[in-house]
Amino acid sequence: MMMQTMSNFSDLTADNLLLKQAQQDPKVFEQIYRKYFPLLYNIAYKKLGVKPLSEDLVQEIFVALYQKLDTLEISCSLSAYLNKAIRFKIMNEYRSKAVRIHYSKTVFSFALCKTDFSTLEVKELSHKLEKVYERLPKKCRQVFLLSRKEGLSQKAISQKLDISLSTVEKHIGKALKIFKDELQEYHFLIQGLA
Repeated sequence: MMMQTMSNFSDLTADNLLLKQAQQDPKVFEQIYRKYFPLLYNIAYKKLGVKPLSEDLVQEIFVALYQKLDTLEISCSLSAYLNKAIRFKIMNEYRSKAVRIHYSKTVFSFALCKTDFSTLEVKELSHKLEKVYERLPKKCRQVFLLSRKEGLSQKAISQKLDISLSTVEKHIGKALKIFKDELQEYHFLIQGLA
């Protein structure tokens, strides 16, 4: 038992030293990248089933790792640290996808709905949606429309507009809240579309 603990401690120390070396020598970081990229990619691809998305998530992890090299002190093995990071990214992707699917079902599919809403009700709701779009703050509207109408991922929006991923999430969350508040009177129509 004591030997295993000492071994874990020495592995942890070695991983932290490796990260410090990677900070000063890009070739060391490249070795880390080559060693762990396939492992992380396989985890992501098995869960998501989409090659480009899986590659993007793994790339994001290595970019973040590289940016934190000067301050990062891991308290587990590098392998465990990266494994947790990819699983966290996958969970965030599932959460984002669930929000997009739910919202697209409740708001943007109303025109395709096969219910007996009168044409007047549908036109009224469409007009109200356009008014809400127009009142969204400019950047919030831009992010929201790229997400919902063009179907871009949050990462793609982040890159296209040169803003952080968390800023994209905040804009989308803000837009959803505004729509929810503004469309309360249509709640019974929208609920029927879910």
